[in-house]
Amino acid sequence: MDEMTAVRDLRAEAPEPERAQLVAGRDRLLLEASGRTRTRRLRGDWRLVAAGTAALITVVAVIGTQVADRGSDGARPGASPGYTLELGSAKDFLNAAADAIAARPGLTARDGQWIYVKSVETNVTDDEPDPETGEDWMPYADPKMEGGRAGDDHSPREEYAFLKSLPDDPAKVRAKARAFFYATDASETRTQHEYRALVAVLSRAYAYDPVGLAKVYRALATLPGVRLAEVQDEAGRSAYALYLKGGATGFRDEVLLDPATYLFAGRRSVERSGNEEWGKADVVISSARLAVAVVDKKGERP
Repeated sequence: MDEMTAVRDLRAEAPEPERAQLVAGRDRLLLEASGRTRTRRLRGDWRLVAAGTAALITVVAVIGTQVADRGSDGARPGASPGYTLELGSAKDFLNAAADAIAARPGLTARDGQWIYVKSVETNVTDDEPDPETGEDWMPYADPKMEGGRAGDDHSPREEYAFLKSLPDDPAKVRAKARAFFYATDASETRTQHEYRALVAVLSRAYAYDPVGLAKVYRALATLPGVRLAEVQDEAGRSAYALYLKGGATGFRDEVLLDPATYLFAGRRSVERSGNEEWGKADVVISSARLAVAVVDKKGERP
């Protein structure tokens, strides 16, 4: 039996996908197979080689059955299988992303300015699991969030200073990250703690020094078990997902990166085992960052 027949038999009950869904996935995957990837900044040695073009076309067919109907604002109405293409170890990807970030301009702010963030999230564990789009403003400099006054939470100014202070040695970066986002769970392993702390830095780098942020990516690249996948975020965009293999919970928590900038783009929480409520690989929580900017006052939009 050939691959396409196997896929059709596997998901025979699924509705026919719209042509636009297949074309977008087909073009992306065939570009990967030919080596003409759209992510131009990456070195060519990081990506795992797929089994062959026929297998890639088979994946496209699976993607077409997995893309869920989305609401008018582009977010899922509930848990559903997510588009996930496993790519293996994230080490080479993270080192290549670090090189690209270090070469780009950073984002700075000054005391008195505000950080604007817009995002969309669907959480099917809520009583009303509809997509919610929200906006938030936070002061760049907030003394109440600095100097340990808020536990291991930090103001954007303190996070920027942390990035500027990082050494070159990845092991020392991991140690500083552990101290910056200290352990709160006695069952957390050192690797889990370091991964949690480093991805927290990535997600909160609203204003950032590019050289310092690149050091965080390189430190992540030295952690064992950090994996990479290509997924779709809550806004329907392609994204790269980082996750730590063998997490302790029943969910796989993914940190999403923008494929053009490699900056934080959102999160997903994916069911790993399946239960009476959700099937294995269902996306239970999904968020996408739609915009982040420095503005001069609260309530101002970029």
